[in-house]
Parts: sequence; C-alpha cells; structure tokens
Amino acid sequence: MRDVYPSFYHQFKCIANLCEDSCCKDWDIDIDSATEQFYRSVQGELGDKMRQKLKTDEYDEWIFPVENGRCPFWNRDMLCDIFIGIGEEHLSETCAGFPRVKIDYEEFSEHLLSFACPEAARFMLRTDNAYADFGGEEEMQAAENSDGYMSFLLKARSRTAEILLDRELPFAYRLADCLEFNAQVQSVLNGEEPQPLSFENAETDGCDFLFDMHLRFEIMSGRWKQALSDTQKQLAALKIRDGFAQDFEKFALYYVYRYYLEAVNSGDVLYSVKRIVCAFIVTGLLDALFEKEGYPLPRMRILQRYSKEVEHSYENTEMLNAEFDRDSRFSVENLIALLETMV
Repeated sequence: MRDVYPSFYHQFKCIANLCEDSCCKDWDIDIDSATEQFYRSVQGELGDKMRQKLKTDEYDEWIFPVENGRCPFWNRDMLCDIFIGIGEEHLSETCAGFPRVKIDYEEFSEHLLSFACPEAARFMLRTDNAYADFGGEEEMQAAENSDGYMSFLLKARSRTAEILLDRELPFAYRLADCLEFNAQVQSVLNGEEPQPLSFENAETDGCDFLFDMHLRFEIMSGRWKQALSDTQKQLAALKIRDGFAQDFEKFALYYVYRYYLEAVNSGDVLYSVKRIVCAFIVTGLLDALFEKEGYPLPRMRILQRYSKEVEHSYENTEMLNAEFDRDSRFSVENLIALLETMV
C-alpha cells in the first residue's frame, strides 16, 4: 500500500504545555479497548484514578469525560499525568496519534495533520508551495493505480485544489468556481449530463442563516459562542479582508485533502466544498470583527478553533450535511450568489 504524506508531516512535534489550546481541553478523551484493559491493570494511585474516571459514552465507547473543560489527567502544569506516570507508550491511540490523521483507501493511505491543533495549523499556514506540500503530484500517481471511480475522484480533487490556488482571482470567486466545477462532477457521479447553472431563483438575503446555524451547533467554548453572536450583530458593517485569503486557502486545501474523498462512500463531492464555503464566510467575518474591535485572537486561532468546534464534531458535521440536503439556501446557485456579495 502506498502512503502519501504532506511535506511538513514528519516535522511536526507536540509542544505540550507551551500550546495555547490543548487537545486535553474541551474534548472527552477516547480510550480504545486495548488501552482500557491495560488501564484497569495499573497499580497504585494513578491506576485507582483511571478506573474511577473511565466511563462509557452514548455509543458505548470508553472515554475519560472532561471535568470543568479538562481531561482529568491534564495537570496544573498542563502536562499529562498518564504520560508522566507510565510513559508515552501507554497513551490511548487517540492521545498518542493526535493531531495526526490517517485515512485508508484500498490502494493507498493519506496522512495529514489536523487544523484543530495550533502547532499543526502553524505548520500548514507556513507552507509555500501549498499544492505540492499537501501531496499534489503524489495523488496523481495514486490515481493511476486506482479503480475508475477513485481515479475520477482523485483527478476531480486535484482540479479543485488548482482552482482554490488560482491567485489571479479573489478567493470568493475561486470558491464559486469550485462550486460550479463540482456541481458538474456531481452530475457525472449521478449518471447525469452536466447542465449550466441557473441563477433565476438564487437568493441573496445575506449570511445571517449561516450564523443562525452555527449558533445551533454543539459548542464547547462560551467565548466562541459569544464571538459568533457578536459577529452576527455587526454583519452589515463587516467585510472579509483581502489578506484573509492568504491564510484561508491553506485551510481550504487541508479540508479538500481531508474530506473530498469521503465521496467514495457518500457519493457526494459537494458536501466537502459547501463546508469550505461555510467556513470561509464565518471565519472571514469573525476575522474582520476581531480586527475591527481589536480582539486578542490571531487569525490562526480563529481557523484552528473553527476546526475544533465544527470540523471535529460529528454531530455538527452531520447537521451541516443535513441542511445542505434540506435547505434551498445551500444550493450551489445560492451559495455562488452569496459569495459574489463577499467581494
């Protein structure tokens, strides 16, 4: 099996208690079954605490539930008591692996870092030749060895990435072109002849509905919820800054490489592109508000927090996909019309 890595993957190293937003914060900690069994055998005070804290979630999976927004083993020095007490080799698969992500396909595997980790986000935002740095040419080699369906998706993903990186255009127009291109791709996947888009009934009533939806999400941070609410109140006075695209295009490319090939199972390439559009508008307007009001949160943290709050929540992602299917405001035509108002 072929393994594809972005150029920055092996340079990443966790910065532990120097991190401004820890993976030990906000999330319940998943514990795989082998680690759960080992933790039950640990002796002493640490073992007693492990057995006390182990619980099952609504899916009957083992977890350490957060307490006051923290893993119960994340100590006051912002270090892991399990790591200190019994060694890195006995961390759960989730703790040992994050923010590394491995996605297995039949002919190859792709490896990425998650944008929800601040240090990983910094690595991705520093990339120079973003297309090559995220895999680029290697994916086309994988396409040559894949079946017809996967090969088609890989080539469509490559073209989507190229459109996103066409810096001759404002980023909102690039996203609009991505939507139009992938509407054609979706028609092919559906066994239909691609048709020109019709904008006769497109709605351009603004992006309030996007913020309404994001405020209905499962939200971990009260500050994040307040920031969304504050931004929504000032939508008429905000405009996405030109410089925002320089950073967001890396986030968008990450999203394409992380989620586009989910269409292998879902049969829908537009889910991933529409999620990028939502992220661009919401984070871009948050960035505009933060600059206007002097909020102490850099752009990287806005994108990183969006990843942590939205991308890494199964429930929030499912809500987004359901709204894409149900609500006509998320049609390709409507989203393109909305993006054109962002320029």
